[in-house]
Amino acid sequence: MDKWEKEFLRDIVKLDTNSDEKKNYLECAEIIENHCKEAGLQVDVFDSKHDGKLQPNVVATLDVGAKKTVLLCTHYDVVPAGDVSEWTRPPFETTEEGDKIYGRGVTDNKGNVVASVSAAKDLIAKGSSKVNLKILISPNEEIGGVWGIDYLMNGPPKIRGDFAIVVDSGLEYVSIGASGVISGTMTVKGTQGHAGYPYKFPNAIHLSIPLMQVMLDFVDIRRKVTSEFPAPPGTPHRTLWGRFSMTVYNAGSKTNTIPGTAAISFDTRTIPEEKVEDVAKSLEDFFEKAKEETGVEASLDFITKHAGWGSNPENAFIKTFYEAVKEVTGEDLPICADLGGNDGYYFTKHGIPTACLGTIADDSNFHGIDEWLSIKDFNTVKKALIYFAEVCV
Repeated sequence: MDKWEKEFLRDIVKLDTNSDEKKNYLECAEIIENHCKEAGLQVDVFDSKHDGKLQPNVVATLDVGAKKTVLLCTHYDVVPAGDVSEWTRPPFETTEEGDKIYGRGVTDNKGNVVASVSAAKDLIAKGSSKVNLKILISPNEEIGGVWGIDYLMNGPPKIRGDFAIVVDSGLEYVSIGASGVISGTMTVKGTQGHAGYPYKFPNAIHLSIPLMQVMLDFVDIRRKVTSEFPAPPGTPHRTLWGRFSMTVYNAGSKTNTIPGTAAISFDTRTIPEEKVEDVAKSLEDFFEKAKEETGVEASLDFITKHAGWGSNPENAFIKTFYEAVKEVTGEDLPICADLGGNDGYYFTKHGIPTACLGTIADDSNFHGIDEWLSIKDFNTVKKALIYFAEVCV
């Protein structure tokens, strides 16, 4: 990792671009644009300007006059740093210690932004790329990608390519698919009142317990749904499987007040072969039966419905990419699909075969405290992107 790369990473990590507040997006995009131009890339910026917020998408192009174009998908938004006092290094500075660089977003996904741009920079210097490249650097990935990659693919820009690499994964395996995500909230209705008179007021917390107990059976139903796509190494199943988790609980305001509502948020993961609307319908049906069984008054609202995706492992681009990764790493990495979701869906829905690779290690604390990037992994990802561009025809 050279000085230019470290300075590029430092400049974008110092900006808190968390997806909750959507701040510093313009400043971060301008820094990325300037570095892309320094690398010799042609740059276009497409701003989706959603919800009163600037959300610039940077598209950096290397046009070598080739017949094929490869899309590199990255993002500059990050999850919030959380309680900064729990960090042992400053979250919005890059702190280098041995092979590791610490900071929020260094590996998810700002390090991958730098690796992608730097790979293009080296290809330009060598004049060795056999394909055109378009590096898509967007906001909004951490909350679904609607005003990021979705906007670039389906909005006015209508970006297209022959193959896509989501540079937002790890090096433990080559990913050719990802899970879908359905999230939402179940709201239990009780009656707010004085806690000294509990017999007068149905307690939403108490009512929610039997409902949640029944909903746990949906975990088993989802677990029995299996995919043809292999699961990542170290997981409890051979192939991807369906999942359902209750993840957030909100109820009550004071100890002396019976809560009138209790809200339970959930996360459902679908396999690539499932239609997201079918899974959402099965969840709704099970929820209605749970209400009948418990006699609880409750409602269900969806927040996100994001389909999973998968690419054919026999596709020529997939095979070439796998061989490029193998050449650089010296390893026969497994081919799997991700347990999490990512923006590959926006490519495969247009018939663009897609694979994933990146710097995100399982233990790199991405989305956690003291997130770190391995310099060795950064260099490996960069070399794999370069080698693929040099051998892909």
